[in-house]
Amino acid sequence: MTADEQVAEWKALVEWVVWIHDLYELSREERLPLCWPQHPGLVEEFRSLKAWRNAIYNSPDAAAAAHTARSWHGELRQTIAAITSFWAPTCRAGHKDATVLSEAHPDLAERWQRVGPPLMNSSPTAEPGAAISDEISDQDMTTALKAGHAQPHSRSMPYYTRLDGTWWTRSTDGTTWLRCTDPAHHAQLDDTSARMRAADTARDQLDHQ
Repeated sequence: MTADEQVAEWKALVEWVVWIHDLYELSREERLPLCWPQHPGLVEEFRSLKAWRNAIYNSPDAAAAAHTARSWHGELRQTIAAITSFWAPTCRAGHKDATVLSEAHPDLAERWQRVGPPLMNSSPTAEPGAAISDEISDQDMTTALKAGHAQPHSRSMPYYTRLDGTWWTRSTDGTTWLRCTDPAHHAQLDDTSARMRAADTARDQLDHQ
């Protein structure tokens, strides 16, 4: 971002946090420390929560947004609960800056660079030029489903499938599958899949009684 964009973004974030602070009564038990702007990790948490919430409530699909909104509220509670134990554990008695790695251990980052990434003997050999694609063929997805590497969303929504830790949706012509890249959509699919698969299981149990 440019300097002007950073100023505008920060102003919008502060206004949003003030609104969230009052709306969710975060003054109770000092759930939100007033020094939150001095914790970069917490700032990033709020930036992502703000972007996620905007995506939810600006969604044209009200039914889908309702489920995602519940997921968002759960994430908000987890973030607030983590403040005193993770983000700002020593700030109730006054803000305390975290240690900067380069100051506490000037040569540590260089040592990490020399070590390099961990390599396991069981690691598969990378294919030359291989890259993560946002599209795979229907045949490859069918093979992954049969092998158990992929899992359908539910019986009611087989056109969504989870593979390699991400969600995929079948293209309109049925020849390819496209990766779902929107975080809010991902959260919605995670939530609805758990619910609908549980419903499928319950229905199967009733059918066998």
